[in-house]
Amino acid sequence: MAVSEARLRENYRRFSDAKLLRIAAEDAAKLRPEALELLRQELATRGVAAVAARAIAARLRVVSEAEIAEYCGLIRSQPCPVCCSSTHLLNATITSKVMSFLVLTTWQKRLIIACPACLDERHRDASTTSALLGWWGFPWGIIRTIQALNFNRKMAALNHLLYPTDLLKSFVVANVGHLEAARHEPMD
Repeated sequence: MAVSEARLRENYRRFSDAKLLRIAAEDAAKLRPEALELLRQELATRGVAAVAARAIAARLRVVSEAEIAEYCGLIRSQPCPVCCSSTHLLNATITSKVMSFLVLTTWQKRLIIACPACLDERHRDASTTSALLGWWGFPWGIIRTIQALNFNRKMAALNHLLYPTDLLKSFVVANVGHLEAARHEPMD
């Protein structure tokens, strides 16, 4: 069931600027044409249409390999968000951490963008936590702990690559709207 235009307009009016910009950056491709037009109108009324227009346009088009490489270069040249160092290029990885308590086992995977040294440290931390706290649950604790330790070992081998990982490229594609909006006008 489609939401009426009047109700949609009222909802957009109630949303904060940040929420509207998030919708523009992440969900523009999923909106009906009339909903997208109402979003553009509301953003123009608030004076943030220029930022949103770039985010919407970026989200609605297919991103080329050259653009992905450019965005990856921009991200990789930033200071590390963990240690604030600018001496190494950033990259992306996923850590896997398991914690168990008798019959309850949690398995958490997390994407991290940081310098190679910080990525190594995050993998060590996740592996240590899994080794100490993961195996206590039966039966999944033991199984998931082994999986997490193997996963972290394989992912850690990619931390020092001289080129962007596929994870970083996937992050760029998924967040191209945010990246384009922040490229010329960084958001707080």
